[in-house]
Amino acid sequence: MNPTVRIVGWTATVVAVTCAGLASAPFAGADATAPAVNDCLTNQAEVQPADMLLACGDGGLSVRDITWSSWGRDSAEGDGTEHRRVCQPSCAAGRTATATTHITLRKPQDGYFTEAAITDLDGKPETWPVSPPRR
Repeated sequence: MNPTVRIVGWTATVVAVTCAGLASAPFAGADATAPAVNDCLTNQAEVQPADMLLACGDGGLSVRDITWSSWGRDSAEGDGTEHRRVCQPSCAAGRTATATTHITLRKPQDGYFTEAAITDLDGKPETWPVSPPRR
């Protein structure tokens, strides 16, 4: 066999195997067996979402622009910006306040995190339930 053809053949094989391995590899920071979290707007499972709506009933609390520092089997942690509806004098006439917050997802069950802990606008801890997808 021509040496040039052999080199080109081996190079193509190496590139194909490498690309296939990269395409199937989990992205950095996520454990392949780690739970997902449900997006209550789309009812879809997500891993390391950039945004999370926590008050699914009225949309009054979300964490946006989340940078995840860990995503494991028991918990996930990140930092983002809290957007909270402040209902003063009423929810209709109120405003949205923002603050940096730390978010921790925990209590995995059946492949989904079921609880989110954040710091509120006053820096106090607060816990929110996170429901699995509706079937």
